[in-house]
Formats: sequence, structure tokens, C-alpha cells
Amino acid sequence: MDHEFDIVVVGGGLVGAACALALCRQGWAVALVESRPADGAPDAALDDRIYAISPGNAAWLKTLGIWQMLDPQHFCSIDRMQVHGDANAARIDFDADEAHADNLGLIVENKRLQHVLWQGLQQSDAVLLTGTACSAATWRDSAATLTLADGRSLTAQLLIAADGAESWLRTQGGIGVHRHDYAQMGVVANFDTAVAHGNTARQWFRPDGVLAWLPLPGRRMSMVWSTSMAHADHLLALEAEALAEEVAAAGGQELGALRTLNTAQAFPLRLQTAECLVKPGLALVGDAAHTIHPLAGQGVNLGFRDVIALTQTLAQRHPRQLLGDIMLLRRFERARKTDMLAMRALTDGLQRLFAADQPLVRRARNWGLRLTDRLAPVKKRLIRQATL
Repeated sequence: MDHEFDIVVVGGGLVGAACALALCRQGWAVALVESRPADGAPDAALDDRIYAISPGNAAWLKTLGIWQMLDPQHFCSIDRMQVHGDANAARIDFDADEAHADNLGLIVENKRLQHVLWQGLQQSDAVLLTGTACSAATWRDSAATLTLADGRSLTAQLLIAADGAESWLRTQGGIGVHRHDYAQMGVVANFDTAVAHGNTARQWFRPDGVLAWLPLPGRRMSMVWSTSMAHADHLLALEAEALAEEVAAAGGQELGALRTLNTAQAFPLRLQTAECLVKPGLALVGDAAHTIHPLAGQGVNLGFRDVIALTQTLAQRHPRQLLGDIMLLRRFERARKTDMLAMRALTDGLQRLFAADQPLVRRARNWGLRLTDRLAPVKKRLIRQATL
């Protein structure tokens, strides 16, 4: 059976689900294809995937009717941030009040945000096709055809790849990627804390990598330790009590004794950018378009900003212009390049700067942190960029 749509989104993660919902809200006939079965209501266990959603993106999710569906007990604001260099006196502090902002970000569990996004989709006019993979994609002048493994065929003016860093649809479209492997892993785990975190995010640039503590509701925090393969293996091999002790010591016992809440997990770290974001009848968003180092916590925020730019571009098209018209889609690509390149330069530059072991570089980077901390206008500009 053939099905005709204006737009088909491939990939139902956070970015893909938000993309399908936003486009459906604009009045397009949208289908979302996700190879995994639709998830039910999340259980009570704390998710090991935690995201810091920028205030700008939280406000956008609210316009979709999504953010207000989250239980306030399951998200936590970041009111302050402390960034420590690898010298004792090198530190920069950010405070939402100083920048006249409500907060610097909002911490939410992946599964809870995913669940409310899918609830929104199920209440919308979007057609949800779950539990089936894609088997072929072809493009012609006016439309694209997506064939599913179960034999169904979907036709649309535009296909959107939101299917992750190893995007199948991106490959089908013939778009390559530029990739740099950091030879590092991101180790994640959640902890109870003896001392209240005060809604403060903490980050340390250490000789063994970048350690981040993100506040969770109550006396809990989520850790992301971006570190070498060998050190990641060491952390993953520790018993729960030993892991908690090592993480607490690495953070200078700032939150007192810790208690591990879940088994530590790890994921490889790489910098990856698609050679282009668009081709006729195809657009890339989220990890299909770019992945960056997690030290700035901006990966999913970049993906949401991709969706915002794409929906704005499609809304401004000429009435006779096809959704897959390359001239239209290049407007979206141009709109995203500055943000993408700036975030790539920031995260990759900081990673390389603090990975360098030369004494002069160490002194310079720590001096830079101390200087930036004293320059209120610079700090406010950094906060404005982070809260988009």
C-alpha cells in the first residue's frame, strides 16, 4: 500500500520526534518512521541519559505543548555553573541572576522528555510508523519514495534524516561526513549526594579528562566523565562504592560522600559533521547532521535549533515552491552554519586546549579562565549564547 505525505521524518528520538510534531503543528501531512517499537510510560528508575536543555529550547518545546506535560518533579534548573581549570586558582563562575536570566538550563531525563514528545505525537495528526526499518530511499524531481522493510511505500516532497550519527538515510542520500575520533569515552552515572547541590552545575578540566556534575531533582546528580579509553575501562570496572569514592574525590568532595544509583555506562566521543545538510528532497537534523564533544552539553540543543530553523524556512517558502526544492533547503543550511561552526569550534577548541600538556599552554589556559571570570560583559555574552 502506498501512502502520500508532505514530509517523512526518519528517526523518532528527541530531535526526530520534536521535528515531526513541529511540522505537524504547521499543518503539513507528516509521517514519522522509527525502527524501534513505541515506548510505554517510563518506569521510576533514574535514566542514565540526562540532557541539559537550554532555556530557549525549553521555551520552544513549551510552544509545542510539550514542556508543560513534564512533571516538575522530574526536571531541575541550573541556576549557577562553576568551571574549574587544572590549576587550583583557575575558575570561572556563571550565575543566572547576574545575567538577568531565569536559569542557565534545565536538566531532564531522556526517557521522560521522549515520552511526552510521543504523547504529543499520538495526540496530533502525524502518522506514526514504529517497529519497522527502512529498506530503500529514492529521489526524483518532485518527490522522494521511502520503502519500508514490511513492503509499505511512502512518498513525500521532503525526507528528513533524524536517525542519529550513523544515519541510514544520510548514507542513502550520498552525503558523507568529516569525522575526528577523540579516542575517548564519555562515562555516565548517577549519584545520591550528602550535600545539596544548590542547583549548580560543576565542571573540572583535569589531566584525566573533563568531569561534569549536573544537578538532578533532590540530592542527586548526574556525572559525565570524558576521559581516555583506559581510564574509562578502569571506571567501568569499579564496584559501586569504589566508583562513588573516586568520583567524589575527583570533584574535591564538593557534594560530600556519594552513593551510586545505577551501573556506569560509556559511549565513544567523536566530532562529526556532514559534508552538507541538504540535497534535493533531503534535509539532515540532529546527530545525523553533527555530533560534538559533550563538554558544553549542547548536542541535543543544536538538534532542536536545527528543527526550529527548518520549520521557519519551510513556513517562509513561496506557495508554489516544493518542500524539497534545493534552493529552499539551502536557506535552512545557511541559517544553521554559523551556530554549528561556532559550537564545533568552542567544544573542539576547549577539548584540544585542555588536552595539551605543555607548561606554557597550561599557564595560558588557566590565566584565561581567571581573566574571563573578571570580565562581566564577556561572561554575560557567554551566558546569552548558552541559553539560546
